[in-house]
Amino acid sequence: MAPRRREYELTVEQELPAAADGAPRRARLTARFEPEAGEADLDDAELARSLRDLADRLARASEAAGVGRGPVPVPRPERALEELLETYRPRQMELVELLHADGELTDREYATLRARVSEHPPEVEPPKGPTGSPPVPPRMGGRPVEELLRTYQITSLRQAGAVRARRQISFEEYMALKRHFAAAEVGAPGTTPTA
Repeated sequence: MAPRRREYELTVEQELPAAADGAPRRARLTARFEPEAGEADLDDAELARSLRDLADRLARASEAAGVGRGPVPVPRPERALEELLETYRPRQMELVELLHADGELTDREYATLRARVSEHPPEVEPPKGPTGSPPVPPRMGGRPVEELLRTYQITSLRQAGAVRARRQISFEEYMALKRHFAAAEVGAPGTTPTA
């Protein structure tokens, strides 16, 4: 009785980025090795080479088909320096590096911001251009509460905190707003104890 020939089947799989509807995708490539009559059985080294070759072929095929990578980003227009400064408010070179590494900045935007941050030390505020947003107030002194309420359309202490977080008002102006809202709460009906 003749010895039975072995048949080998090698399969490699690769996870692919999810489909547009979020469904997971996977690519699989399989190769079968059927030895011919009189052929020697495959040894481990040959199987290992075949498996490596199969994995390389799957990677090349998925790259060629454009499915081996994440979705192709839609190119967006380059942003002006003023918009970049307003959006990210970079003060340290590390932030600019991280934004570029995460793909938030194009190469040109990265170069622009990098040059800007290296030119101006972190203590220097970027100058505001003539835009529709309210100007950054001077840090010394303070504006009247009524002007702050009207300028920034503040109706609560929480909104005042948000405006302060954006550094559009000074600490002294924020404290004046805090006192204003505290006084308004005391004078509001239903807040005084009843006898």
